[in-house]
Amino acid sequence: MKEYRNDAMRLFLSVLILCACSAQTVHAQGIEFMHDLNQALAKAKAERKLVFIDFYTSWCGPCKVLDKEVFPQEKVGSFFNSRFINCKVQCDDKGEGVKLGEKYKVIAYPTLMFLNGEGEMIHSAAGGPSAEGLIELAETALNPEKNLMSITKRWDSGDRDKDFVLKYFKRLKEAYRNDKAATDFSAYFNKLSDKDKTDKNTFELIKIVGASPFSPLFSYLESNKSQYYKSAGKKEVDSFISNGYLWHLQGIAARGTRAEYDNAMQKFKAKKYPYYDEFEMFYSVYLAYEPKKDIKAYMDRGTEFLAKYGKNNDSYTTSLTMLLGNLTGRPNEGAAGITWMEDLLKRSSNQRYLETYFYILWRNFQLDKALEVGKQIRETVIKNNDSTETIDKQIEMINGIKAKQKAKEEQKNKA
Repeated sequence: MKEYRNDAMRLFLSVLILCACSAQTVHAQGIEFMHDLNQALAKAKAERKLVFIDFYTSWCGPCKVLDKEVFPQEKVGSFFNSRFINCKVQCDDKGEGVKLGEKYKVIAYPTLMFLNGEGEMIHSAAGGPSAEGLIELAETALNPEKNLMSITKRWDSGDRDKDFVLKYFKRLKEAYRNDKAATDFSAYFNKLSDKDKTDKNTFELIKIVGASPFSPLFSYLESNKSQYYKSAGKKEVDSFISNGYLWHLQGIAARGTRAEYDNAMQKFKAKKYPYYDEFEMFYSVYLAYEPKKDIKAYMDRGTEFLAKYGKNNDSYTTSLTMLLGNLTGRPNEGAAGITWMEDLLKRSSNQRYLETYFYILWRNFQLDKALEVGKQIRETVIKNNDSTETIDKQIEMINGIKAKQKAKEEQKNKA
């Protein structure tokens, strides 16, 4: 009997040890997140650590990749769990998460932010980095000479060294602190001499910070083109100006009111740029769809436009195709987009173009061809040593659609 009790005790202790080891393994496998920021801040303050926050939404693709591929990695968990108090904040929960997103001016997802125990932002960046990139981001946050708070204090102290100014605005844009970047750059620009305003360094800053057509900064650049040509090159300056108008006005055509569009185009026409007719025809494709939701008119105008101007800019084809894919969802309803992409792929085998082609194929239910393209994309992803999770899920989705179609057909035949 005594021997039996000893065996039982040894078994019990073995189970305890196994459970403890398992718990440690789970701990080491990834980042441990809290879900209440106030509690996380209190804990960080008590332990004299920073809070790492993943601001995410339920619909954000890169957020899901981070959650499934990066955060669970052992090396990531080991680094973050020992140095930070980690917290997740969902910004589309219609509650506290939305308020926190507004408080910390989160406008892109995922936003990866580091706060001190007082809730002050130390560092921030947007996007879905790799495990190595995430650790590098955290190391920057921990470095008092490199994080966003430190360089902001350096800026506020009056440092205007050219290399530092470039670094400062790059860091603000990486953190999606667009309003602050615009405000600080405007104050900086207005204090420059006329010569410094038009030098190459300042033009590079304008490209980083951004300038919308019809804004004072953009108008200044247009009015002083000859000086910018000398410092930065005519091709570079003209490209910045034309692309600025192209995508600014495209946004108004696609999402603004007709009155807003007409007003903007009237002001654009007054500039007398040689590409006015080309741009106007491009925007007319978007206008063809509204207000009647006429997909055929959209495709007809798109085909006509691409035949005339498509070779001038590959983005014409990809942007028109992506919107068409969003508008369609029935067999061959947006088949013109497939033709557009096949014509583009004859000129260029860019991986991004292949992904757009894949999208328009399955949106038109050309599933077998989509699977072939998906396989090509997957092979390229593997060659680049990147994760195949996204394309694997898309392929799985298409196979699911095919299975449902087959089941419906079989049921129909039985009936």
